Amino acid sequence: MNTSLFIASSGVRAYQGKLDTIANNISNVELTGFKRREAVFSENLTVSMQNQAEQQKEMGRLSPLGIRTTFGARIAATPLDETQGAPKQTDQPFDFMVEGNGFFRVQRTTGTTTEILYTRGGAFQQSPVGGGRFQLVNAHGDVLLDQNQNPIEWSTDNGFVVATDGTVTGTNQQIGLVDFSNPQLLKDDGGVYRLTGGAVTAVNANYQIKQGFLESSNVDLNQEMTDMIKAQRGYQANARALSYADQMMGIANGIMRT
Repeated sequence: MNTSLFIASSGVRAYQGKLDTIANNISNVELTGFKRREAVFSENLTVSMQNQAEQQKEMGRLSPLGIRTTFGARIAATPLDETQGAPKQTDQPFDFMVEGNGFFRVQRTTGTTTEILYTRGGAFQQSPVGGGRFQLVNAHGDVLLDQNQNPIEWSTDNGFVVATDGTVTGTNQQIGLVDFSNPQLLKDDGGVYRLTGGAVTAVNANYQIKQGFLESSNVDLNQEMTDMIKAQRGYQANARALSYADQMMGIANGIMRT
């Protein structure tokens, strides 16, 4: 009886996690460069149930020898879907889209602490740094970095033109793109990612940076709504199973007391 409760409650938790993942995808459907995640279920610990010691006393209730049962399911991972989002033309000189693999590298400064973050969102704006020079920052104030992890910087005397390989015209800088040995270790933080493990690797040569374009999120709203309905049905079914297991336990306890 306890096994039924464990299985049903784990199902409720797993489907709640899936619903949370879907809700996060939907809430970021309009976020530039956002990559959706998918909740992947895994079976909990499997055990073998042996026959009862005195088989002759409960012949009608015996399970087959060595039958295997589990204790429900859990969310094993929420992998990042790296599918390319649709291009959106803006014709703005400080908007960029990565066509292919790779992430922009940006620097966030909080007080005296600096942190390197990563993003596919290429919406930047110019920020003056003095002396007629400018840097590029995103909506969080994070500064876009070049291939050597220095801020992209230029003067107003030069027009801001970026080649498809990321080279900034009139400077010795190139927009620095990176990839990861295991992108699944990236942690979302409102349009940027933190690397929680693994290694930063060089991006392969099969990419282009398109100036005047942004990458839309790769969230398919129709698919997410369909998945949400299916997950809600699974959640409801497990909640009912949990209620039935509780009722059966109550009946069994009542029989024992009579």
